[in-house]
Amino acid sequence: MKAVIVDDDEEICELLACQLKHLGVEARAVSRARDVLDTVKRESPDIVFVDLSLGDADGIDVFHVLRDIGFLGALVIVSGHPDIVLRHARDVALRAGLDAKAPLKKPFRLQDLRGVLDEARSGPAANLARVLKAVPDGLLREGLQKDWIEFWFQPKVELKTGMIKGAECLARIRHPTAGLLFPGQFLPSADDDDLHELAIRAAKATAKAAAIDLLDGVSLRFSINVSTRNMKQPALIFQLKRIRDGAVRPVDLVLEITESDLGGDSSVCQAFATRAVLHGFKISIDDFGCGYATFERLRHTPFSELKLDRSVVDGCSGDRSLRNICVATIQLAHGFDALAVAEGVETQEDAAVLTHIGCDIAQGYLFAPALPMKEFAAYVRAPLKPVTGPKYSLKS
Repeated sequence: MKAVIVDDDEEICELLACQLKHLGVEARAVSRARDVLDTVKRESPDIVFVDLSLGDADGIDVFHVLRDIGFLGALVIVSGHPDIVLRHARDVALRAGLDAKAPLKKPFRLQDLRGVLDEARSGPAANLARVLKAVPDGLLREGLQKDWIEFWFQPKVELKTGMIKGAECLARIRHPTAGLLFPGQFLPSADDDDLHELAIRAAKATAKAAAIDLLDGVSLRFSINVSTRNMKQPALIFQLKRIRDGAVRPVDLVLEITESDLGGDSSVCQAFATRAVLHGFKISIDDFGCGYATFERLRHTPFSELKLDRSVVDGCSGDRSLRNICVATIQLAHGFDALAVAEGVETQEDAAVLTHIGCDIAQGYLFAPALPMKEFAAYVRAPLKPVTGPKYSLKS
């Protein structure tokens, strides 16, 4: 395991590097934010430790550098600032798409560092390349033309019973030289026609998944992501309807739209959602808690599922403010007769809290990552046990 330390205090760098070496981790220290880019590209570390105060720069600058180069390893904030500052800094990192772990508060102990490393080794990015490979514009179109697209399924589990209730369908590109590529690499440069075709293929993939004899008596609900640009194409609803109605087995299909869509061109989003419901689809509002949707816009969108963003889910068992946000969001969902779904659930502790406060469904690495079709089928057929966690106090 390799680490990069970003801290302008040489003594802290030496201490942290020494402790990491004791734990079997090779570490390289960087004292200036401007040196982070070259160092991370050269070292390709599994984990980056970042101090928030860096002289003329700060940790937020480093977050932006890591985001821009597509860093996929773990990020740990190391700082002596108050807990509220650390929480806000971590939120910034999560919103930038970084795998930000629980902060390491100065002064820290060796056992605290060991816990951070254990979490990094078992986290979502544990087996991935640490820096995303540069990919050309138009990659999605090439992937569609050359049949490089794969659809993976991340299980969605009912928290009270531990039983699988559905899955989110997620696109991947299996590039012949660059390997497995993720949406963040090929979606930003995609044009409207390519996004439209991707949505159609995702729906067909869910129809195939629904046709597999997964588990007797179990009817799974599948979801696909739909962007604002998809919503502007009137034919999409009818194309999805033909795929759903022509499937070998009935497909309970959910169309996921992000909260930011509600805060953007809301008239397009609301019209699309209403038409979708009229034709028998369900609407899910994704990433709730990280956008700017108003309650008024929410009221005019016919949704049946509200997904809590991982930035408010991850760590809710130990952070009262995050837990309060989760409680409020779950109550909001239930007030609209919708299911509350938590994304990014990675620990038993968070799952136990979410169950206690009434969250209905969860997805995340605690249960399973996104899986290729064959592995997803095996996961569904396997016997599942209810999620349990340690007892806790809401006063914590």
